[in-house]
Amino acid sequence: MLESWTSELATRHLFFTGKGGVGKTTLACSAAAVSAFQGRRTLIVSTDPASNLDEAFGVKLGMEPTPIPAVPNLWGMNLDPMAAAAAYREKVVGPWRGKLPEAVVRNMEEQFSGACTTEIAAFDEFVRLLNAPQIEADFDRIIFDTAPTGHTLRLLSLPGAWSDYLETTTAESSCLGPLAGLQDKREAYAAAVRRLGDPEQTRVCLVARAEPASLREADRTAGELAELGVSNLFLLVNAVFTIHSPEEIEEMVRDGEDVSGLDDPLAAAIAAKTREALSRMPARLGDLPGDLVPFDPMTSGFSSESVALPESLPWAELVAQIGSAGRGAVMTMGKGGVGKTTVAVRLARDLAAAGHRVHLTTTDPAGGFDADAAGPNLTVSRIDPAVEIARYTESALAGRPKAWTRKP
Repeated sequence: MLESWTSELATRHLFFTGKGGVGKTTLACSAAAVSAFQGRRTLIVSTDPASNLDEAFGVKLGMEPTPIPAVPNLWGMNLDPMAAAAAYREKVVGPWRGKLPEAVVRNMEEQFSGACTTEIAAFDEFVRLLNAPQIEADFDRIIFDTAPTGHTLRLLSLPGAWSDYLETTTAESSCLGPLAGLQDKREAYAAAVRRLGDPEQTRVCLVARAEPASLREADRTAGELAELGVSNLFLLVNAVFTIHSPEEIEEMVRDGEDVSGLDDPLAAAIAAKTREALSRMPARLGDLPGDLVPFDPMTSGFSSESVALPESLPWAELVAQIGSAGRGAVMTMGKGGVGKTTVAVRLARDLAAAGHRVHLTTTDPAGGFDADAAGPNLTVSRIDPAVEIARYTESALAGRPKAWTRKP
């Protein structure tokens, strides 16, 4: 099965993206290993701040390609946004140390201390990998294991956005803040745009689960990528759970195989939900080339050993303790796919049912709640990063000093 979908992904650059927890890293690592075993010198790169490549391959990876001993022809690296930001900041600010007053240098450092600089710096490293002659010479294929969808979309949108900005802006470079170091990168960004949109060079793999919410997220991502001019997509529905048909079970019995547990009603119910989700897949996704990756307990964190679980969890006690504190804020945090949203929704609903007025919101760029999440005592919203950035920018520019205005 691995060969079936990896054989379709023969481009030099591969991107794996999707909602947190759908298995991007697992599939990216699988594709990288297959590519390497086929004799291609392959580099796998994580652009996720919470990268798992180190754990996946048992090797400490850094900002430069590092050989992975377990897989010949395979190298790995992590794009560390913080380290990249520090290097980018020093590259722009460093030349002015000792030449400008210390207060001015400190002000420059402050301008380069925000999230914008971190994103630009990570993108700068990303462009370097796409365009570097040495990388081009050393590797036959580069596979990107990306951050969850919202961050990846911003990464992929930056070449066009910044190239357009650099083409149209009339602002002096000293007024651009973190963008000041971009003026000499026009051609690099233009080359990145061309490669991202070229189906002969790049394929973007949308990874999803056979679940309605995950498929809706993949459909939304496909639409947003199309708006960016990226249509070279490949859909991978990961961990598809199936069960044997009655005819297959009968044949296994005739062959003397152990079929105990194959008539598990829970397994049948899960398989039925999987089939239903796939049958209702959004039309746009159904039109994409792709493949179904079967559920594999060896790569899904499951064990055949029985595990003793407590009969009950003190959930009601937790809800009561939070409610007894009166007014306040509750935050649910964790790595992608662990169930933050599920816990947040359940907690909000239980607090509302206990008579507390609750507002449920998300700061996840790829997050959101179904409309039916609201109810008595419960309202829902989403903090949209793009909207908030626009509001902040408008507010900041509206109150800027006159000295900031560029003279004709």
